[in-house]
Formats: sequence, structure tokens, C-alpha cells
Amino acid sequence: AHAALRTLLSLVSSDSSIAVPRHFFRLDPRRIAMRGHTPHSVTLNHARVVSLLSCKRDGEGRSESTTVGLAMDPSDVQFVLQNFPQLCLYDCGELESLVRFLIQPLPPAGSIPSVALVADRGMGGANVDWPSLSGKGYGAGLTIEQATKAIRMMPELLALYYEDSRKPSMVYMYHQMQASIPPKLIEDANIQLNLEGADLSDAYTFGYLRSLGIPWSTLRILTSSLPLWTTSNLEPGWELLQKGPVRSMLKRPALDYLRQRLQIGPWDVYRLLKTHTRLSTYDARNKILPILDKLQSKLELSSAELRKLMMRMPSLMGMGMSAFDDRVDFFMNEADMSIDDLREAVLRQPSLLQYSVGSTLRPKLHFLLDELGISESSISRIIKSAPAIMGNSLTENLRPKVAFIMKMCGLDPHEVGYIISTSPQTLLLSQKSNIEPTLKFLAPTLLLTEPRELGQLMLSAPRILRQGLETSLAKKIEMLTDNNKQKSKEVAVAIIRKNPALLVASNAVLEDRIERCPADEDIATWLLPSNKGRRKIVQQSAKQLVREEPILASLDKVAPFDSLTKIYPSPKFAAQELGVTESAIRRACGNGILVGGNYLYSLADYSLILPKPPKTDAPSPAKTIPISIFCSGCSHPSDSVDVARGQSRTGGLAFQVFTDSSHDHAQFLQQFSIAAESCFGIRVPIEIDHDGSKLIAVFPLVNPSKNRCELKSCCDALRILEALLKSKRNEKETLYDIKVYTDSNYAWKLVKSKERLLELGSYFTSQEMLSHLDMKRHSVNIDILHPLIRSFNRLNGQIEPLESAHRAFDNAKVEFVHSMDGISRNKGGLGYVKSLKRQARSAAMWQFNREGNLV
Repeated sequence: AHAALRTLLSLVSSDSSIAVPRHFFRLDPRRIAMRGHTPHSVTLNHARVVSLLSCKRDGEGRSESTTVGLAMDPSDVQFVLQNFPQLCLYDCGELESLVRFLIQPLPPAGSIPSVALVADRGMGGANVDWPSLSGKGYGAGLTIEQATKAIRMMPELLALYYEDSRKPSMVYMYHQMQASIPPKLIEDANIQLNLEGADLSDAYTFGYLRSLGIPWSTLRILTSSLPLWTTSNLEPGWELLQKGPVRSMLKRPALDYLRQRLQIGPWDVYRLLKTHTRLSTYDARNKILPILDKLQSKLELSSAELRKLMMRMPSLMGMGMSAFDDRVDFFMNEADMSIDDLREAVLRQPSLLQYSVGSTLRPKLHFLLDELGISESSISRIIKSAPAIMGNSLTENLRPKVAFIMKMCGLDPHEVGYIISTSPQTLLLSQKSNIEPTLKFLAPTLLLTEPRELGQLMLSAPRILRQGLETSLAKKIEMLTDNNKQKSKEVAVAIIRKNPALLVASNAVLEDRIERCPADEDIATWLLPSNKGRRKIVQQSAKQLVREEPILASLDKVAPFDSLTKIYPSPKFAAQELGVTESAIRRACGNGILVGGNYLYSLADYSLILPKPPKTDAPSPAKTIPISIFCSGCSHPSDSVDVARGQSRTGGLAFQVFTDSSHDHAQFLQQFSIAAESCFGIRVPIEIDHDGSKLIAVFPLVNPSKNRCELKSCCDALRILEALLKSKRNEKETLYDIKVYTDSNYAWKLVKSKERLLELGSYFTSQEMLSHLDMKRHSVNIDILHPLIRSFNRLNGQIEPLESAHRAFDNAKVEFVHSMDGISRNKGGLGYVKSLKRQARSAAMWQFNREGNLV
């Protein structure tokens, strides 16, 4: 090996003053030994590489036209080999294939979809297989002159191994390229090729290639086909530094290993680091490799599945081996899941492998088994179908949702358990946006006068809650009304009550059944239930228990049904578990008596009526002007299993204001528009009403997640109102009665209590406010919530602290309302709320394309 190394150094060394020596790479004798090189093989390889680099040059040494190669003169060949001697250690057949790919013509337009996608927007790069393309006679379409100049300037473009691909120092880049590359090309390279997370030398390299006349579409194909043409930046930028602990200089072996193992680019590595900054401290051999091997072997993951899992949840690479074993053991033994079911569940919800067994997973399992009476045989299917259930809060999400269904439908916990067994995704539906509107629509529409009647409908067709209200349920009732002989809605309702399964069939299936009804047969008879169709996944228990009122336990005395610690099917069950008499349970219900550390309530105590506002003795103003602002926020790309976490996102905000005609309506809308313009830097030029009542804007802060955009829309609605009402402070006889409507369940939980917001508003700084919130900092988004609460207090006339530069308003009052509580569902209200959300999403997409230089 040492003799081969000496031979190589003698072959590539030169005393010429033209060449700029660059001893960037270290030639390790161990690598030479591993590849079996001898002085003779190095000499032969050197000759073949020289021929490959120079066989197309003009002159007497020109080879036949069929020979693959470049057109360098001897001095250029010497320069390349002196600066990148590794070429003489590579398999010359592989080098020849790479050069052939560079100079062979592009495939015909549209003939290979993956190449067309890459060329257009840089999409689908994982599907571009350059050896396969080269074998078909296609390539990147570079001219021999372009390829020769590119390799002469940057020999590392011919690297076949990650350890050889790192480009030289910026001093070299400046010396070689500065005079020939306009700075605009370097900026364009970052945007056109999405070089986020890549080394700065990559932008210079691609800027130089563009200056040779190579189009961006071709460069996108090259970056997608040849991963070694890009390298990860070892210096963390400000975005990484502000997200958490990160090394001052990243570890190249770890980054290169991630790229090789997961088959990803520098931009994907950067997203991994943005999501989990501690990854920068992990060692490839001792930390990353063992956990990836264990994940892949234990869950039987393919390479593509492993990549998808890591891009969604890179913190799994920091998981301890014993913790991983404990979680897998829980799912396989306690939840009785097979490896196939567990793999499917983890790919849908990677955080399953990070939940604590004792404090998160096992309590959810006991809730499903003990409180809802679900059979053990159904647990595996529930977790596989709706794995997010295992991460939702028991006290603030799952139990309140179940209690609401019980109250609205007159069901006991085990009957709700039957619905969940059949349709696990029901527990993932939003109570305010899905469950409540659907149940409140079905009861009057189907003429169901008792909650139990609605419950029987749910038990007959458990998937009803997953149907779209306007697009599915209302549509089916309309179809049945239009197609019965009497054209009667009552007949349509009767048909549905006899066969509720019609509501969970697709619109197309129901339409087909109606069309196939014989002309001489009544539609009501034709659509009666039959034994055909979907087999029941879970059979409802035939055992009928004596119905007793369920008992709900809560730690919260003020709003008990928003946070439930236990659901008991009856007072008897509660008495047995709490170790008291049944009569003590009944006495405690609704009377503020603690039993076992909880306040107890019967289901009859559950009020579905919104509390009335407290009476006030304050004098009524001479004139009241109602103002309603609907607000919505959205981020893009949306968070899903197919979108890598850490990907750059943008956000959009949408607002719509309404007021009555008791004052100059047009003037008010004009003033609203002017106030809105003063609050936003970028307004989106799409779907803007000319009357000034609508505003669509870009999310102006960092980290535009879905929750942050939704909360920011509430905050900015108050900002607009403050700007609007500043000129109306002197209108003492006028009261502006303001309601801000939000479609966000996350924001609604934070802002629904006016008393709580006024209490928090007494704390001037964000740190003081945060210390009095019972939520984690990241879940509160205090940078948005703090100004929201301060604005809310000012608009409600609360006295400002001495250190504040703002003044309170004494002619306004404001409160937040959930959008679903403020719309008329029979007059297209739900469609309006959805359209506002679409406009917020359009704003986010517009900004996303704008940042990508696509608009």
C-alpha cells in the first residue's frame, strides 16, 4: 500500500508553476490497501484516467468519436490529478459511466416523468436513477466543452465516495471563480436548486456551471441524480442556533453517514437538525448506526420506510435502546399487536415510540379497556387505525369528547366504546368543529326528539360522525328527498331512520342504488337494510344492563367538563373503585365535595348550554355598534406523514369583518381597511373584496406552524381593532360590542375564558404571564399569546400598568367565540368558515411560492 501511494504521488506531482497545488485530501494507505492497489495497478489506472480526461481534445492525440471522454490539454490533466489524485484509485469503468452520463443527451421531453419533474421544479429527485438513464443512452445533456471546463474547475465533481466529495476552501473558490461569476448567479443558485443546508462552495460551483450556459433545469437533474455534487454545511446558521443546543461545528462523518444511510441531500439533513438540534452531537458509529439498525431490524422497515420515519421524527435517533425495547414490548405484549400492525402504526404516528409507557401509553390502554369496555382483541386495530389516540390528552381531550357524545346521544361509556371499536378515527375528530355540529344537525333534521334516539342511530351506523356535514350528510338527505315520489323530506327522514347505514355510504354508491330502483317499486322499500355490504368489524354486546347515570370525575371545580380524570359507568362502579358507599357518591355529585381528590358529577349535571353573561349595573350606552371579526390562519406545507418535519414553511392569515347598518357601513369598512393596512407589511393580492371587509395577509413571524398561525390571527384581529378604535376614543356615548370568531380549537382553548384572560392581563411581562399559565412554554406560544392578552385587556377597559405606553379603551368590550358557535349551519355558515380557511391557506401558499421565486 505504501509503495502504491509513493507511485501515485510521483505520477501526479508536478513542478509546473501553472498548477496551484492543493493538499486538501489526505491519501490514507489503509484505503489503498482495502482496495487492493499495487504500484502496477495505480500506474495502469493513472494512464486510463489521463486518457478519459483528454481523449476528446483537438490535435494529433484525438481519439475516435465513439470513445467516451473529456477534452483537457496536458496541463489541465496535470492540474486535476495533482489536486484530486483519488481519481487514480477509482474503478475506471465507474468513472467512464459517470462521464458518459454527463455528456449524453437529455431524454425527450415528457418521456421520463421523474426527470421532467426534477427539471421543472426539483421534485421527484429520489426517482432519478442516473446509471439507468445512462444505460438507455440518456444523460444530463452537457456539451464536451461544458463538462471539461466543469471538471477542470472542480475535480471533486467526479468523486465516487462521500469522503472525497468535499469541495476545497473558499480561498480556492474565490481565486478560481470570483472574476467569472456574477454574485447574482450565486444567489440564484441557492433559490433555484434549493441549497438550504448545503456548503457555500456548492452555490459557487453551480453558479459557475450556470455561467457556462448550463440551464437550471439541467442543474436540477444533476443535483438530484448525483448526491455527491452537494455537501453539508458544517457551520450551523442562526436558525439552528436559536432552536436549541447545537455544536459550533457539525460532525462531517455523522452528516455523511445520514446522507448515505437515508439517501437524502444536505437540505434534508438541515431539516433533521432544525427539528432535533441534539442530532449535531451524536456520533455516527456509536449512536446513530446502532439505533437505526435496531429500528430497521425490529420493525422490519424497508430503507424507504426508515427514511420516512427519520424525516418525520429525527429525535428517535436519540432514543435509548432500553426505552425502545420497553415500548415495543408494551405494544406487542400488552396491546397484543403484531409487527406488521406496529410498523403501520409507527409510520403513521412516529411519536408512538417516544411516549412514556407508564404515564402515557398504559393509561390510554386502561381507558380503552376499562372505561369504554373495549375488548382486548380490538385494541391492536384501534392503535393501527388511529395511532394519534395514544398521544392525545386523556383529561382534556379524550374523556371530554366521550362525555359529550354520551350526553348528546344518551349512551353509556361502553356503548361509546362500541362506536370507537368500529370507527377508531371518531376519537380524533374535533369536538367543536366536527362532533358537535354533526350531532346538532342530525337531531332536528331527522326529527329525533330524545337523545337516546340519536344514540341508537349512532350505534346502527358508527361511522356517521366521520361524514362531512354539508358534502355528505346533507347531500344524501337532499338526494333521498328529490327521488321519492312525494318529494318529501319527511319520507327521506323515514328512509334514513329505517336504514341509518345509508348515511355512511358514499354519495356515488347511494346515487347508484337510487338509479337502480325499479320503476314499479317504492324507493323506501328498495332502500331497506339488507345483509349485503360491509361486514361488521365489532359485534355489539347483546347484554342489556340496567341503565344508570354515568359518573364523571374532575379536578376542576370551575369548568369540570373540560378536564375529566375518570368516567365511571355508574355510581356503583365509582363507589367500588373509590372505596366509599354508593350514597356518598350520589351526595358528592354536583355539590363540590371531594372524593378521592376529585369532584364528582353525574352526566345529568353536564350542561350543553353556553353560560349566560353576568349581569352588570353599568349604565347602558346610548348607542351600541356590534362588530364581528372572523379570523383564520394556516401554514403551508401542511403537517402530514408525507411532509418532512423541519421543512421551511410559510403562514397565511385571513380576516372578515361584519357590522350592522345602524351607522355608516361603507365608511366603517373603509376605516377598517386603512387600519388593517397599517398592521401588516405584506397583503396577499388574491380574493380581496372591494368593500374592504376582507383582509388576507402573510404570517409575519418565525416558525409558522398551524397552531401559531391560528393564534396569530386572533392576536392580529385585536391589533386591527385597536388601530381602528384609536380615532373613536371620544365617542363616549357609543359602545363597540366586539366578537372575535376563531375556527381554531387550539386557540379557542387559550382564549375562551374572558375572566382568565383578564386575570392574566394583569401581568405586564411575558415571563410573569408565563409563570401563571399551567401549560408548557412551547405549547402556549407566549410570543403571540402575551400581546394578544395585553390587547384584549386594553379593549376591555382594563387599566394599563405605569410602564405601559398604551391606553385602555373605555368604549369597547370584546370576547372570543368559536366560529362553530357563531354560524348558522342551515344558511351556508359552515361553508363560509371553510372558505376563510382556504383563503388563509392560499395566502400561505402564495408566500411559499414567492419565497421560492416561483411567483
